[in-house]
Amino acid sequence: MSRKPSPAPVTRSAPRWRSAAAAAALALTAACASSTTVHERFPPGPHPIPRPRTQQPADSTGAVVEPPADSAEVAVENPSAAGATSLRVGLAVDTDAVTIGSTAGMVVRDNSGRQVASANAGSRAIFALSGGSASLTLDGARAGTFALPLTVSPNGTDGLLSLGNTQYRGQLVVQPGRTRGLTAVNRLDMESYLQGVVPSELGTTGSQIPEAAKAQAVAARTYAVRYLGRRAAQGFDVLPTVADQVYGGVAVEVPAVNEAVRATRGEILAYAGQPILAYYHSTCAGRTAAIDEVWNEPALPYLRSVVDVDPATGQAYDSFSSRFHWTERWTAQQLTDILNRTLADSMPRGTRINQIRDVRVTQRTQSGRVARMVISTDAGSFTVGKDRVRWILLTPGGAVLNSAKFDVSVSRDATGAVSEVVADGGGWGHGIGMCQVGAMGRARAGQDYRTILAAYYRGAQITRLY
Repeated sequence: MSRKPSPAPVTRSAPRWRSAAAAAALALTAACASSTTVHERFPPGPHPIPRPRTQQPADSTGAVVEPPADSAEVAVENPSAAGATSLRVGLAVDTDAVTIGSTAGMVVRDNSGRQVASANAGSRAIFALSGGSASLTLDGARAGTFALPLTVSPNGTDGLLSLGNTQYRGQLVVQPGRTRGLTAVNRLDMESYLQGVVPSELGTTGSQIPEAAKAQAVAARTYAVRYLGRRAAQGFDVLPTVADQVYGGVAVEVPAVNEAVRATRGEILAYAGQPILAYYHSTCAGRTAAIDEVWNEPALPYLRSVVDVDPATGQAYDSFSSRFHWTERWTAQQLTDILNRTLADSMPRGTRINQIRDVRVTQRTQSGRVARMVISTDAGSFTVGKDRVRWILLTPGGAVLNSAKFDVSVSRDATGAVSEVVADGGGWGHGIGMCQVGAMGRARAGQDYRTILAAYYRGAQITRLY
């Protein structure tokens, strides 16, 4: 929709995305209020200590869904996944040189396992590509040229290696880059990897909420297991960024998170005998999204839209998120400049947008996110939808828009020309799977990690791989 400027304050009805969430919340509250037994159920399984009452999850229709069965009842059929106790993280990809340090000394071995060099604690090893091999310099002295790959291991069980200013557990492998230079890969066990992932993904607050940290650990482990070998052509499994999962090494580790990882050791989520696609995001603003309403992917039974509202209070579990509600503004010129970049692949060569005529949402998804948005300009009309709108409507600072759950309004000057475009929205991320802030809210409400995971990944079951 569009609106013209007015000298008087404008009273607006509740945003479409918030109205849909509120209606769902009312339906959910009414459904749960009719049965007090809902508030008294506990997740199945033995409970050696008393647990607080928990609100059982309800699906988007308000029907109560039981938590998943205990892990012993599920058998994962993926042989490679069942042995997934380690993985490879591509830390520095296609770089000119790799510099590795150590806390307890290190040993360098070639692909046959033969030791080719060693160094004391505090030493620095610099690797540079030399033909098809790597030249190695230790503390400023040339140590030789060796065939790749080379594996660097720390001395002692507690030794750590560093790449740049970050310390890592496990080994560092120096190998040829796929397109140029060298690539440094951190090879380590899955549980040590998760100790550097969960606090990076969940943040400081979430890391101090044990059941939320456990839920994140299971989701992150499942993601890693499902995507083992995803980047095999580059010589590793995952990247340490939002392209996969953020991994910060030893520096980000938190004792409470390490305990949460240990408490869920080897546990993943499975559906029909396979590790699930355990997507997660920061903030859903009261309702998650089904995978097929966000991306051009087939629907999955365990990645449906879920109303994420506490039936006892009517409040969204993630209502305390700083991104639960947000507003983004563009001047007409700012948005014109952005669209000339983000829509360049949709315009004939040499064509530019000089004037925005209108921006409006024409269709919404089940969860209230943008399904179709029409951008009318002097260079033609462009229809975009689903999660792609976030990459089309970049913020004035160049960041991806927080979410696709928003209303858009247009202000015009005295001549009727667009002067400002405003997006009023909620949430942060794609909205699929587990809402991380929502998981924190559920944990604070007394839910354990099994109940939390059951709420977001419907029908998936927790199983132990190792």
